[in-house]
Amino acid sequence: SMKLESEKRVNQPPKYLNEDFFKAALEDGLRDMRVDIKKIIFAESSGGGGENYCSKIYRAKALYRSSKRQLDEELALIVKSIAITPATQFLEELAVYLREKIFYFDVLGKLEVLIGDGSKFGAKCFYTTREPIQTIVFDDLTQYGYKLASRQSGLNEEHCVVILQKLGKFHASSMLLAEKEPSVREHFTTGMLDENYIRTNERFINFMTLQLNTLANVVAKWAGYEQLATKLHRHCDNIKENLVLTGRPIPGEITVLNHGDLWVNNFMYKYHDELPTKPIDAIFVDFQNSFFGSPGCDINFFLNSSVQLDVLIHRREFLIQTYYDALRDSLERMHSEFVPSYEDIQHEICSRELYGFFSSYAFLPMVTMKKEDSYDISIEALTDSDFAKKKVQLMFSSNPRTTDTLRYALRRFDELGIFD
Repeated sequence: SMKLESEKRVNQPPKYLNEDFFKAALEDGLRDMRVDIKKIIFAESSGGGGENYCSKIYRAKALYRSSKRQLDEELALIVKSIAITPATQFLEELAVYLREKIFYFDVLGKLEVLIGDGSKFGAKCFYTTREPIQTIVFDDLTQYGYKLASRQSGLNEEHCVVILQKLGKFHASSMLLAEKEPSVREHFTTGMLDENYIRTNERFINFMTLQLNTLANVVAKWAGYEQLATKLHRHCDNIKENLVLTGRPIPGEITVLNHGDLWVNNFMYKYHDELPTKPIDAIFVDFQNSFFGSPGCDINFFLNSSVQLDVLIHRREFLIQTYYDALRDSLERMHSEFVPSYEDIQHEICSRELYGFFSSYAFLPMVTMKKEDSYDISIEALTDSDFAKKKVQLMFSSNPRTTDTLRYALRRFDELGIFD
């Protein structure tokens, strides 16, 4: 109980998230001259340890009355604050706040208009401010029945199908937008593997080195994987160049707006009323790493971080076909000049397997960690190198799914020759 007490205190919202803040947010978001805030109730954030590494997430319910409707109403909101500390300084360098703001205000609505079938790709963004801290306020999708799937157990085939159909539509409408408004690309040139960032951010490289080294040492203990372990160590010795290569644009590749961080906690599912386990829609959250690049990036990142092993082994081709059908149908429906062939998309996925490998050592182990192992992880905490070492060890042993998936995935990567 002591521990719970201290955790509750930590979750007290900061002073600046006061009634004036919410008044401004709602007046902006609802396009209303005057909103009277009756009460703000903060809920426990669903995030916390191991769910959101870089930002503070607060959930608030606003009870208010608007001048337009003169009714007492309530709205659930998500408030995301990016406090820049030495540990999160890299977010400043990656300009994630600005990128996300531009996405929500200048891009999201256009994509949804282009797709034209009522599809929603993201939550409504109500308000952004830089003072005193970079903060973004969103509509809370849980109030419309959207939920997170389990990051620990990964997605079954049905969940994969729903997200890949949505991803196909999202990529398709972004291709059209880029054709209509080429300048939209300027703000989305790089994702998390920005070359300049990789070359200058020691902290990131140190952490990736720790993850990959730990993996190589784990793999070295598996019978029959000795040579692979050697290749992993070699990849790790050259990690900076390898990461640059992983993220670098390839001349002539098909480009779409990648979500850029496509793992289980960054999309939410809506379920069938009568069949509570049957997903019927998905909406993306968190666009701070979005970039224009090969669709192979999003697809490989997703497959390697979020999908159950048996689905990967038996249904990979089917999943890619599902994505492709949605992409092609959307492009045809929007009368796009260019519709890639299935072979084109297979080629994009093939040429970006390294991106999938990055996802499998940098994300999968963290994503699958059991709650009790991950609750105390944050970007801040990981700056302590002893803590980081201990946690990364745990990452690779916390959940048997990690080991099983890596045994399969690494063998596959090796057969594809990506380490040579």
